Amino acid sequence: MNDADPETPPGNDRADRKGTEPPAAVPPKPSTDADLSASAAEKDEKNKEHDPAQQSEETTDDDFLDETRATAASMYEAIGAMRGFPTGTRHVTVHATNFIGGDATIGTQVGRDNHGGSTPHRTVARGEVTAERLERIRRIFVEPKAFQVIRRRIGTQPLLLLRAPEGWGRTTVALRALHEESTTSVYTLEPDVELRTLEFEFSAHTGYLMDSFGPVQAAHLHRFHLEQLSGRLSEQHCRLIVLLDDTTVLPPDLGDFLLDAGDPADATELVRNHVRYRLDRDPAELFELPDVSELLDRYNQDRPAARVLAQLGNELAEVADGHVELAEITERHLAAIGADFRQWFDEQPGVEARAFTIALAVFNGMPLHMVSDAAHTLARVIAAEEQPDQTPARQVFGSRNSDLITAARARSYRSTENTVYGEIPVHAVEFTDPSYPPKVLGSTDLRICVHAGVAAGLLSTFEFEHARTVVIEPWARSGTRYDRTAAMAALQIPFLYSDLAPLVSRMLDAWLQRDQPLALRVTATRALGSEIGQATPETAITRLRRVARSTKFSLRLAVSFSMAQLFWSPGLTDRILAELLRWTRPMARPRLRDTGLRCVLASSRYQLVQTEQSLREWPVAVCLNGTRREAIVTLFARLLESPDHPPETYNEIRSWVRIAEQDPNLREPLARFLLDLGNAIQDNEILPYHLKEWATEPNGPRRAVQDLLATLDSMGRSDSKEPDSKEIDSKE
Repeated sequence: MNDADPETPPGNDRADRKGTEPPAAVPPKPSTDADLSASAAEKDEKNKEHDPAQQSEETTDDDFLDETRATAASMYEAIGAMRGFPTGTRHVTVHATNFIGGDATIGTQVGRDNHGGSTPHRTVARGEVTAERLERIRRIFVEPKAFQVIRRRIGTQPLLLLRAPEGWGRTTVALRALHEESTTSVYTLEPDVELRTLEFEFSAHTGYLMDSFGPVQAAHLHRFHLEQLSGRLSEQHCRLIVLLDDTTVLPPDLGDFLLDAGDPADATELVRNHVRYRLDRDPAELFELPDVSELLDRYNQDRPAARVLAQLGNELAEVADGHVELAEITERHLAAIGADFRQWFDEQPGVEARAFTIALAVFNGMPLHMVSDAAHTLARVIAAEEQPDQTPARQVFGSRNSDLITAARARSYRSTENTVYGEIPVHAVEFTDPSYPPKVLGSTDLRICVHAGVAAGLLSTFEFEHARTVVIEPWARSGTRYDRTAAMAALQIPFLYSDLAPLVSRMLDAWLQRDQPLALRVTATRALGSEIGQATPETAITRLRRVARSTKFSLRLAVSFSMAQLFWSPGLTDRILAELLRWTRPMARPRLRDTGLRCVLASSRYQLVQTEQSLREWPVAVCLNGTRREAIVTLFARLLESPDHPPETYNEIRSWVRIAEQDPNLREPLARFLLDLGNAIQDNEILPYHLKEWATEPNGPRRAVQDLLATLDSMGRSDSKEPDSKEIDSKE
């Protein structure tokens, strides 16, 4: 890298990632397509005419790195459930103690109590719940059975994790409980707040609600964090309720903080209160009408989301005022109930019927005995997952096939089957509506896609070629990330079978050929980062190396995601670092080198390193030691010396500095990394220049920058100057 004027450094960091800059306390969102520079994109477009894949599909629905991470966790969970492993999300987490070594000073920092007075606090409230909203909740509120328990718990302890399914009415219940127990105001918190950090700034005698808390936030939550947070809340006489889905997995030691909400409020009373609130009178005569009673009886049996009941209450008030006909309201709601496909599937009479429907979706039109055998196997697996503490057993006299066919809205007919002894007559079965198979197996929820894919993969072991051609390959060719996720998940189970694993491997190799549709090639490339690639790393890396030279950006992006997964897989970190050093050599082919550099950034963004007893996670590049450290320093140096990647690389380093602003323990190891990186690029001015620039940004990491520059200076950086606070203040 040539010497640069520090006032106009190359790779200015102001070319931000896609989207807005995340808050300092939250790790930055991973980048995807926005990371492609204009020049690289133009080169791709110019080379399209030389790619045979141009004759097929040209685009795919590229997913994001955070979706890749979530899909990997869901896939491991689903596969584990199918194989009888304990349920729960697998978290690809590398503890700092597995990486850090050599420096005693760093070793003493890991696990240090870094939630003391030096850590600044920030306001994380999203907004105050208005008095009008709280009054409206008071007037329409119907207590669920567990409400008084909820009130007592939040009255005696400052922090409560309340578990209830979406649509249960949990937000209303939580706000009502907080309003009754808090003496002043009620606020909602930002949805991306990490409870294990302690930078919250609470107002005394105030209630707080966190109404969105997902599995990623729950993954690293431990009792230690909640005890510390409870202490902060108690000091301010505050109360905090955190709402959890019924599927969110929590560590087992959080039982003292967790409460299941139980049954929701009575649907009829809830609708009645909504009507009473709108009319300001009791609507008794309206609820005596047969059509209203019938509809409410249905809703009490099949409880809809609370918002549906609120809508019905508002509509019935319109009926009472003479603005709308009752028949119009009841017909619309009954039609919605009848047309809700997901509700129909949930209404299947038991595990056996649902398993039969799923098996039929995979083997639609196949012999009944094959569908039935596959359904029995899947039913045992589903039962083991839904009731892990019980041994699943099939009833001696189970459901009749005719009942299962009727429940699945299917029909049976006479057909023939080829056997080694010739054709034999059989009963075949198929859905009466040909659109049902994709509806049963398809979803726009990635987690559901994974479970549907794994179920299809299990069933494919009965007849792999049929499942491949009818279900798996159409998924892989579709070009959407939902179908691609299902296809990748479907391949995991057959790959576990010794007789099918070679078929899966050869199939992926065929999918990767240049004459195949782009969507199919992307799916195969992404599958190489899954457990298939982790089980056969040398084969996977060889194939990824070939794809990394493609002119198609979608393929190179898929390579970067898969290499990031392999980097974080047990036992493969050294192998991937060595491969990336090879890909990014100055004499490497330009597209291979560009892909390799993207792999470095993707691996860095894929996961942060969890440090023992620390409230924050660190960037992996700072935690590596020995030959791994030498490799990562070299790779980041090549990023900064490349023509296209310095902006996003400085953006990545800036995100580390923002973490160091909140975690002083990170500052010394980060300074050591920056020192090594500056020496590697033979430029001792460029990194301090950017540090000073970041410090002068609004809400910039001023304390971290001052400490970093001071540490660099103490390490022998005599040519770097430590800016004092006056210098930084004057630039703001």
